[in-house]
Amino acid sequence: KKNNKFSRIKYEKFLLKQNITAINFENNLSKYEKKKHLLEVISGGIVPSKFSINSTYDSFNQKRYVEIIDLNEIFKKQLNFTEDQIKSFYMDNKKKYTEIYKTVIFIELSPEKLVGSSEFNDLFFQRIDEIDDMIVVGEDLNNITEKFNLEKKNTLTLNKLGINPKGEMVEEIPKNLVKIIFKFEIGENTHLVDDKNKYFVVEIIDTKGIQKNIENKSVRKNVISNLQNINKRKLISEIISKINQNNFNRGDFEKFSKDKNVPIKKITIKNQDDNDILKKELLSQIYRIVAKKPIVINDLALKENYLVYVKKIENAVISKDDKEYEKYIKLSKKRITNQLFNAYD
Repeated sequence: KKNNKFSRIKYEKFLLKQNITAINFENNLSKYEKKKHLLEVISGGIVPSKFSINSTYDSFNQKRYVEIIDLNEIFKKQLNFTEDQIKSFYMDNKKKYTEIYKTVIFIELSPEKLVGSSEFNDLFFQRIDEIDDMIVVGEDLNNITEKFNLEKKNTLTLNKLGINPKGEMVEEIPKNLVKIIFKFEIGENTHLVDDKNKYFVVEIIDTKGIQKNIENKSVRKNVISNLQNINKRKLISEIISKINQNNFNRGDFEKFSKDKNVPIKKITIKNQDDNDILKKELLSQIYRIVAKKPIVINDLALKENYLVYVKKIENAVISKDDKEYEKYIKLSKKRITNQLFNAYD
């Protein structure tokens, strides 16, 4: 297609960068085909037992009577930090708060600018190829603008979010082009960019890190968030350690609630899709644990954290007459296939 032209040199350079070779591709394809073939052979002959189907159904649909303590209520009381603690963490992690800024010049290569036409015609793409070849052999933006009589653009300095050092959004440059610019490797300064049927020549003049200070709102917020997560992990680790050593039972669960002055909330979870109170990420953790034993559950960002006690499990059974029976036959078959496939791997 005319609007997707690449010179051969540029294409080969791209392949080298991505480390895509015919040997790697064939090896990966061979492994994939072997696994696929094995799965097809295995799955074709599997007939799940009634016990297996019921086990699969039960794992999704058993009812659980659960008691939870919201650990975030405890964190709110404990996670207040002094100015010295905030500054100390910042000084120990100053490198984290260095923002990379790039100074760039860019020109959009429209048909009007290159060939004096409103259409993407053959002459336009011929010029695009010429510019591409000039960049490959080391010509810079200044040489390109002179040869094709293009207007010069202002110099812009911005970070990966398109914000300049003053904290202002740079409106002169498309947001998607900013993302592309920050993917370029250091040392490669002039680029021809084809993005959504628009063509740009971009030249990176300078790349440097600018140190943000503790007075910066985003830095301060990040420092406090990191301190909170460190202390959250510490408290959570202490509880988990006691549980793993069998030093935290039902009595300790109730005592913990009283000592921390945080109530125990009783909830009934109908099945793994019952996310009215807890989100699915947390429900899946609850459904992996046994009854009568406390456990800590949380999301990856540590925004939701609970101490959980599963008081009772009410198992679920499905009959052959159930309209969802066929669904759980397939799920059971898939589960067995995956187990065998993992054993093969």
